[in-house]
Amino acid sequence: MGGFFMTKLYIVRHGQSQANANGILQGSKVDTPLTQTGIKQAFATKEALSDVSFSKVVASPLLRAAQTATIIAGADRTITFDPRLVEYDYGSWDGMLEADVWAKFPQYFDAKHNLLPNSWETSGGDTYDEVKAKIAALFGDLVAKYPDEAVLVVSHGFTIKLMLDYVLGINNLVNMNEPLNAAVSLVELTDSSQTLVYFNR
Repeated sequence: MGGFFMTKLYIVRHGQSQANANGILQGSKVDTPLTQTGIKQAFATKEALSDVSFSKVVASPLLRAAQTATIIAGADRTITFDPRLVEYDYGSWDGMLEADVWAKFPQYFDAKHNLLPNSWETSGGDTYDEVKAKIAALFGDLVAKYPDEAVLVVSHGFTIKLMLDYVLGINNLVNMNEPLNAAVSLVELTDSSQTLVYFNR
């Protein structure tokens, strides 16, 4: 019977942050607030999700995600801040201008500036497997606690790419762009399956 229950994860990337607007590579160490545009994006996502009743709201503790979660869920909702949802750690590249990183380390980016594997050998940042192990543990916790409920998950572009890599088993992140600011992806989890329903909506 276990497969009958389904946890729906509405996974939202934070709205535009100051670092996004300024073209800064923003990983787990860079913590900038939303811009006015980012605030508007979060309110638009709140409207788009207004018919979903969330049993639980989980967010990255970084400011840009916390603000986005608060706008979408409402100021009176309890938000659980989970460090497993923080943005990917770009190591020594964190806080650099994206254009500078692309110019200095072209071997780690494709034509669309998607990050290629093994950048951590140079940057000292996270490996994909380290992040996916955290995501697997988080998803397992959410399925166990909310087996038939909707959960709002607010995180970051690259971490969401890794979530979808975990769900779909792509193992080639370059095949997927980062979701747009404040875009929603829906993942359905049971104790024996994981399904991407839609991406970057």
